[in-house]
Amino acid sequence: MSNYLIELSVIHVAFIVGYWFLLRKERQYAKMRFYLVGATSLALIIPLLKLPKVFISNISIAPEPIDTIPLGAITVTPIVDKSIWNYELLMGIYLIISACFLFKFLSNVFYLINLERKSSYEKFNDLYIRKVENIRGSFTFFNWIFLSNDIDKSQQDYEIILKHEKAHASLKHTYDILFFELFKVCFWWLPTAWFIIKEIKKIHEYQADAYALKSYNVDQYSSILISSILKSNGLSLASSVYDGLILKRLIAMKQKTKNVSPLKIGILSVLCASLFIVFACSEEPNLEIKEIGSQSTGAKSEMQGEVFAIVEELPKFKGGMNAFYQYVGSEIQYPTQARQKGIEGLVNIQFVVEKDGSLSGVKAINGIGAGCDKEAVRVIQNAPSFKPGKQRGKAVRVRMALPINFKINEGQAHEGNSTKGTIAVEKVQFMKNKLKIDAHFANGEWSGIIYDEEGKELPGANIVVAGTTSGTVSDFDGTFKVKTNVSKDLHVSFVGYESVRLEGK
Repeated sequence: MSNYLIELSVIHVAFIVGYWFLLRKERQYAKMRFYLVGATSLALIIPLLKLPKVFISNISIAPEPIDTIPLGAITVTPIVDKSIWNYELLMGIYLIISACFLFKFLSNVFYLINLERKSSYEKFNDLYIRKVENIRGSFTFFNWIFLSNDIDKSQQDYEIILKHEKAHASLKHTYDILFFELFKVCFWWLPTAWFIIKEIKKIHEYQADAYALKSYNVDQYSSILISSILKSNGLSLASSVYDGLILKRLIAMKQKTKNVSPLKIGILSVLCASLFIVFACSEEPNLEIKEIGSQSTGAKSEMQGEVFAIVEELPKFKGGMNAFYQYVGSEIQYPTQARQKGIEGLVNIQFVVEKDGSLSGVKAINGIGAGCDKEAVRVIQNAPSFKPGKQRGKAVRVRMALPINFKINEGQAHEGNSTKGTIAVEKVQFMKNKLKIDAHFANGEWSGIIYDEEGKELPGANIVVAGTTSGTVSDFDGTFKVKTNVSKDLHVSFVGYESVRLEGK
C-alpha cells in the first residue's frame, strides 16, 4: 500500500509539473482537459502494473565472491516498533481524514439532488430549466441547469447564460469534477490533487465561453460578463458562469487559438513513456519460491541453488511470531516413547506459507524419530493461518522452517518408565530451494534454459563464468548461451536467490 501511494505521488506530480510548464498557458482547452484526466488516470493505473523489465541485454557481470554468500537459512527475528507513529496509526489517520472528505463530497451530491426535487421546471426553447429559490446565479450538474428565480426570460442575458450552461451539460463537465473530487478524497495530502480541481474548472469555463461565442460576438458576450455582479452559490460539484474568473476569461476570448507546439507534445509523450517504463516495467520476473528438481542433457550439470531469502513483507502470524512460538510450545507434547528411550535432539519442521496464508508441505527434516517428528508435524499442520508474505505488493509462497529441540532434563531421575524432558521452540528460519536448469556444455560453450519454480522460463537471470567478470543474462524465454574459455563452471543468480553453480564435466 505504501509503495503504491509513493509511486502514485511521484507520477502525478511529474505529470502536473509537465502540464504547468508546457500546457497551462495554451488555448487548446480540449487537449488540456484530456491531458489532466489522462494523466490522473495513468497515475492511478501505472503503479498497479507490474511488467517485466524491458532493458535486458548481454552484459559483463562481476559476481559476488561465493565464500561471502550465506548458505544457511536466515533467522527471522520480529522487531517491535516502539514508535507511536507506526503504520497502523498513520493508516488510521489517513482513513479518518479521507472519510471526512468523502462525507463532504456525498453531502454536496445529496444537496444537489434535493435541490433538483424542490425546483420548479421552466422550458426555454429545447432546454428544461430548474428554477430555484435562495440561490444566486446559475450552475449545471450533469444535464440539470439550475437558475435563480431572480433571473427571468425578460433579462437581456437570459439566453446567453443558458447557452453557457448548456455547454457545461453538453461537454459533460460534471464527470470531470466528480472524478477529481473523488481523487482528492483518496489522496487529499497530494498538492496536485487540489491544484487539478481548480485548473479543470477554469478549463471548463473557457470551453463553455468558446461554445457560447459560436452564437454571439465577443463584445456582446463580454458585456454580459462585465455587467453581471452575481456570484455562484459555491457548490464544488457544480459548474457556473459566475465564478470570479471573468477577467481571465475576457482576455482568453480575445486571444487567437493556436495549435500546441509539436515539441511540447513530444516532451509530454517522452515523460509519459519514461514514467511508464520506470514504474510499470520494473518487476523482476517470477519472484515466487518453490522447490523444483534439476535435470540436464549432454554434459552433466551440478546445481546447488538457494531460494528467496528475503521478501519485502514477511509472513506474519496473528499476534506476532512470539504468539506463534507460544502456540507451538503450548500444543506440543514430548512423546512417551522418546522419553522412555531417552531420545533427544533437534527436529526441523519445514513448511510453506501459501499465498492465502495457509500452511502446506509440512514435513520433518533431520528428524530424531521415536514419535518426535510426527508430534512436531501434527502441531504445525494444525496451526492457524499466517498473513502471507508479499513481494512488490504481490502475495508469494515462502518456505520456512521451525527448529524444535527435544531435550531430556539433566539430573532428573526416572519416574516409573518415563524420563522428564523439555521442548524448546526456536526461531523460524527461511528455507532453501533449488532452481531448475536444463543446460549442457559442449565445445567450450554453455547453453540451456533456466526455469522458475513452476517450470516457466525465467528471464533476467545472471550467468557468470567462474573466476571472471564476463557472462550474460537469460533471455525472455529463459534461454542463454555463454562461452567459457577460462573455466568450465558457471555461477547463476537471480534476485531473491543465492548463487547456483553449474559444473561442466
